[in-house]
Amino acid sequence: MEIVFLFVGLPFVAVGILIVVSELRAQRGSYAQRGTVTGFSTGERDGYFHTVAEYVGPDGAMRYVESSVGSSAPVGAIGDGINVFVKNGEPDQAEIQSSLSYVVGIGIAALGLVSCVVFFATFRATTFSIGGAGAVTALVGYKVVGSLRQKRISLQEWREKRKALRPRVFTEATKNQIRWADPAAVDAAVRKQQKTNRFAIPFLLVAGIGLVVLSAYLQRSTTAFLAKAMRANGVVVELAVNHSGTGNSYTYSPVVDFEVDGQTYKFKDSVGSNPPGYRRGDSVAVLYDPDQPRHARIDRGKWNRLVPVLVGAFGALLCSLGIWTLSRRRAARA
Repeated sequence: MEIVFLFVGLPFVAVGILIVVSELRAQRGSYAQRGTVTGFSTGERDGYFHTVAEYVGPDGAMRYVESSVGSSAPVGAIGDGINVFVKNGEPDQAEIQSSLSYVVGIGIAALGLVSCVVFFATFRATTFSIGGAGAVTALVGYKVVGSLRQKRISLQEWREKRKALRPRVFTEATKNQIRWADPAAVDAAVRKQQKTNRFAIPFLLVAGIGLVVLSAYLQRSTTAFLAKAMRANGVVVELAVNHSGTGNSYTYSPVVDFEVDGQTYKFKDSVGSNPPGYRRGDSVAVLYDPDQPRHARIDRGKWNRLVPVLVGAFGALLCSLGIWTLSRRRAARA
């Protein structure tokens, strides 16, 4: 059911926003202290590479802060200067300034937003869809409530879990608790990342620019089509199966019959979904080119321009990732 897109999208949006808000809150009431990257750890939870920076705390003592977000390859290099946000009056609370958390948060929220948009674009309020959405909602609610009952935790346990997600700060006496990464593993990860970037950066930029150009073309063609399109009533006569080419993934596109001046035309809509958004026999509104009635599509109202927007947004995201990766690479070289 289409409701699955909403249930998947909303948590992604919430998690992405939470990551960004947490970063902003962590910097509130803090001051920037210049630090130096002194090494990398494998973290306490995920096994990824976490940057470890040394800095002088407000009490004049040397401290070491471990980044809360890890990555598959080290960010920066030993000896790099870096800003550390230190809490006023709390020398044991600090965080490394990094754009990685914002990139991760915005990326997760964007994926969730796309999923939500797909739901609103494809959901049709029929007896079948509303009943199915209600059944799925009830099932999800039952599972969530059952999970909460089984894993009920106290307020103190919840605070401990939140504390475990914060950046860890160490002193000279406790820095032996840092799980320092093996230098050989760090070097291998750096070489692998450099090799990947040689192909990834051009791919991201070329694919991103291509999608932006395609979005502009689709936007122009959609605008021209909608400017002269006529409306008609159509009926879904079958569901065309589209194979994605990877594994056993399929989508279903509605095939619609409609009539113009006594002649019947048929077309397959360009938008497919799984589960299908239509059933055989459904009545739909159709937009068609009066000069060439075979050029037609289902009228989705305000969502008629959705495809160009999604293509352009995805292209812009790829370009942003490519530029961000390129800037990191240049900074590492400098």
